[in-house]
Amino acid sequence: MDEKYKSLLIQELKQELTNASNISTGTIAAKIEDIGFSCLMCGKCCRREFGDNRVLLIPQEIQVISDHTILEAHEIATPATSDGSDSDLIDTDGKIHTFGWMLARKSNGDCNFIEDAETSNKCKIHEVRPMLCRTYPFYMQDMELHTSECEGLGRKIAPEESLTIAHDLINRYVAEIEDTIALYEKFEEFTPNPENIEIKNIRTNEDNHVVYVVHDSKGTHEVIKEFNESTNFID
Repeated sequence: MDEKYKSLLIQELKQELTNASNISTGTIAAKIEDIGFSCLMCGKCCRREFGDNRVLLIPQEIQVISDHTILEAHEIATPATSDGSDSDLIDTDGKIHTFGWMLARKSNGDCNFIEDAETSNKCKIHEVRPMLCRTYPFYMQDMELHTSECEGLGRKIAPEESLTIAHDLINRYVAEIEDTIALYEKFEEFTPNPENIEIKNIRTNEDNHVVYVVHDSKGTHEVIKEFNESTNFID
């Protein structure tokens, strides 16, 4: 990434951070109340069969979950990728570069922390669930409130619940901007491979493993993961 371009991105993010810090909780709460929302406990947002169920995390969230569950970081999070990982950047050493983390998923793609549908759709880490889960299906982008697909939208919501979601939503927006700024500031350059390589051709050994280089707000980390050919994503 060109240093001048990186500096410009950081400058723009810092301005957005200032603006985000001044967003009125009451204004966002009023919009949420107008849209309406009630969680139906269907679990669809947690299951891959219903679409993109990736839950992006910042390092602080991984630590909070680890402290609560006594799980190691690698049991909680995995390198953030697009489903299929075809768009990820691969360097000249065959390593896949990605930015940040997401909640780990089961072999079928469902979130690691959702109970079986036959039992319930409860979240095993509900008390310390990530900000994305806590505020779903709402999110902030370019200073505006947006919604993701959810069957619970349009249902009556109490004013106090709207305020809680709005508060969490603004905190999430600010935290994500701060995290992105730190990521850019610590970003280490790499040389992309000039060829269009597929993941199946960059395994590091006969055990079907690939190497990720994860760039996050804490620095750069190498992670070895197993490629699952049946689902075309990293376990």
